[in-house]
Amino acid sequence: MLACFDVDGVLVEVSESYFRAMAETVSSYIRRPVSRELLLNLKFSLNLNNDWDATLAGILFYLSRKNFEEFVEETLPGPPDFRKFYAMAEARGISLPDYRELIEKFESYYRQFRDSETLNISPAALEEIRKLARVMAVITGRTREDLAYTFEKFSLYRYFDHLITEDDLPEIGARKPSARPLKLLFERCGQVHPAFYVGDTLADRQMVENFNRENKQSVFFILFRNASNRGLKADFYAGNEQELRQAIKIIYSRHKFI
Repeated sequence: MLACFDVDGVLVEVSESYFRAMAETVSSYIRRPVSRELLLNLKFSLNLNNDWDATLAGILFYLSRKNFEEFVEETLPGPPDFRKFYAMAEARGISLPDYRELIEKFESYYRQFRDSETLNISPAALEEIRKLARVMAVITGRTREDLAYTFEKFSLYRYFDHLITEDDLPEIGARKPSARPLKLLFERCGQVHPAFYVGDTLADRQMVENFNRENKQSVFFILFRNASNRGLKADFYAGNEQELRQAIKIIYSRHKFI
């Protein structure tokens, strides 16, 4: 069995690290307080898996002075990444910060807040899953550097055979919801069945769907539920590690002889 996990919002609780860094970065550019809840709604409404891109979208939203629904409707079409935000800003005469500068500022805030991160899935649960899985992996939008800090802090490396990060992808278009991260994982580990991915966003689900369609595979998608994703469809659902264990055991028991 191949057990693959997202990190932010699944393995690790990041509301006081990445999400706080997003709000602080947006606020620093527009020079006034912002709503963290609104920024999260914007991130998920625009299907932005990358928090740097979501931060840039937040800056554009506040500077555009449009209402939320109108902004989402105008901005949603097109690729879910930062390139379209610069094109939209230029068309509207809005000045956005340089992308590299934004990343540096975001990461500076994140490094201030990252000690607040906690595990959603305990070492005991990961140990139990490790005993069932032939291969365990991570597919995350984090950089290797950001992943290393958290994995070293919680001693997580010992559970995982493969780590696919932002730095492993050849181009922006290869990020989730592209099938490329999952395809890269299978290239590294070979064909392992059954296989599942635990994620918490539409982009996570679409990555699995795109991979299954393009490669005629049947990777299962387990949705790790939170307040922002209740309406998403999945093969299995888990609101905590106990429910996740149950879902994984069902997959294992039904397919262990395949």
